[in-house]
Amino acid sequence: MPKNSGKNYTISTKTKPAVLVYLFGSLGDTLVAIPALRAVRRHFDNFSLILLQNIPANENIVRASQVIPDNLIDEYLEYPNKSGKFNRISGFYDLRRKLRRYKFQAAVYLVISERKKNSVARDKLFFRTVGISDFYGFNSFSKEDLYPFDKNGRPALTDSEAVRKISRLEKDGIRSLPDDFRQPFLSFSALEIKKIKCWLASRRKKADAHLISIAPGCKTEANVWSDEKFIEIGRRILAADDCELVVVGGKGEQKTAQKFISAWGQGINAAGEFSVRESGALLSMCDFHFGLDTGTTHLAAAAGTSCFALYGERNNPGQWFPAGSGHTILFHPVECCGCRAFVCPVSGHPCMSLISVESVWHHLEDFMGSVKNMRNSRIRLIAV
Repeated sequence: MPKNSGKNYTISTKTKPAVLVYLFGSLGDTLVAIPALRAVRRHFDNFSLILLQNIPANENIVRASQVIPDNLIDEYLEYPNKSGKFNRISGFYDLRRKLRRYKFQAAVYLVISERKKNSVARDKLFFRTVGISDFYGFNSFSKEDLYPFDKNGRPALTDSEAVRKISRLEKDGIRSLPDDFRQPFLSFSALEIKKIKCWLASRRKKADAHLISIAPGCKTEANVWSDEKFIEIGRRILAADDCELVVVGGKGEQKTAQKFISAWGQGINAAGEFSVRESGALLSMCDFHFGLDTGTTHLAAAAGTSCFALYGERNNPGQWFPAGSGHTILFHPVECCGCRAFVCPVSGHPCMSLISVESVWHHLEDFMGSVKNMRNSRIRLIAV
């Protein structure tokens, strides 16, 4: 069945029993669910898998149908996150009526591991009212599991969100295999690859040079690094390597990308040019990706590209690292680590602002020289 771009499918599960998969969140949330979806697809091989996604009002969120490979989900449904008590209640009954028509045999829970215990229980109760009796993954994590500390009282390294989703399913009998984590998570059609190659061919000045992607955009304010520092890193990359830089991101980054290219005197502006999957195809053609703790880094990793990324200390290390191997993560240790704040409450935003150009360049230069040999190596975590 073909993908859609937000329009709900009509019911078409007459020949197979249906299983509901519940997943919501941003681009990164969706991409890290792919290993779990592979396990779910295998477990429910003779079922139609129908994914339900919550779309927040007035938010330009990437829909799961735009990202998830075709062979994992059969149909997509979405419902709006309405504001106001009356709208929420009416939305509740509308969604329940819609879901009851499918006669789902089971529900699979793939939402973020940090969802609170009472919210998980409430979601399970709602799906019971739809007529579902079998549940997988409706398990919450304790704070000790979510946010462990090391012997020095700092946030300790944790499992990735992808591993956490799998571990919840395994508690209910959905087994995972090492192959569920195989890279890349995404593959691209010949048509998608051809479109990107043609687009690049008309813009590249040095067709045989290395192609390096840079993404300055970031949805979460607490993960931002300054444009001026990005520009300086770009200058140094161009001076040190026979390469071309392509700036990637959404339409909101178009002006920023053009500012970078003007400062460098060269470069390619791909911000806002492509769909999410097409952007992934572009990233798959790059020698490496330089970015932040955000969806574009997850997309590059899912496409099989090594990432050099700058992370703050708002989360435990590991939870939101890019999937796969060959990546390098830089961070600056601060006393306020583990705050989990979306907007930094500390003056000067030290965990990101104190990542200096010099410290980044010192390690990036080494990364550039060995990136091809590091593709199968474990993620390197470096404090600067």
